[in-house]
Amino acid sequence: MRPNNTKTKAMYGISRIDDPVHRTHAWRVSLCRRGKRLVKNFPDKKHGGKTKALKLAKEYRDKLLVQFPPLSRKEFSAAPRRNNKTGITGVYTYAKRFELRDGTVKESWYWEANWPTERGESAHESFSVNEYGEEVARQMAIRARERGMRALKGVFWASERGETASKTDNQAQKTKRRSNRSRHVA
Repeated sequence: MRPNNTKTKAMYGISRIDDPVHRTHAWRVSLCRRGKRLVKNFPDKKHGGKTKALKLAKEYRDKLLVQFPPLSRKEFSAAPRRNNKTGITGVYTYAKRFELRDGTVKESWYWEANWPTERGESAHESFSVNEYGEEVARQMAIRARERGMRALKGVFWASERGETASKTDNQAQKTKRRSNRSRHVA
């Protein structure tokens, strides 16, 4: 259970420490699992060189991944955040302010549900308090969040965030090139 990209897969959770001032040369395995940081250094000198130290670091990291698998996307998305004021993860209330022609400022209140998509982006739905009433709009937002979360699959890999976007961009560019070629052929 590791990321798909080969380079990312090989070095996931591993970084290099080269500090000539303190004469520290080592590979560091560092993972965070459910709020607990797991860190261990593999010094070159102690482990018979840079290559052997890296091999041991990878073996240790792989054992940690089996023992402490990454959060599922549902687990990660359901984790309460510090800034949550409603008590329901991914559901919040907000106001849209607008100014009338006479200069009066009015507010329209909404309940909104937010959840991650398979591509690592965000989806949301808003429900007007003016239209549905406070409690009904709140319940609709909660149900929308639950529907979005039911569709969510896979494992959360923080290192994959940029990777997903770049894959999508590359696919879009290839499609555009094919489209341009077909226009020139006709």
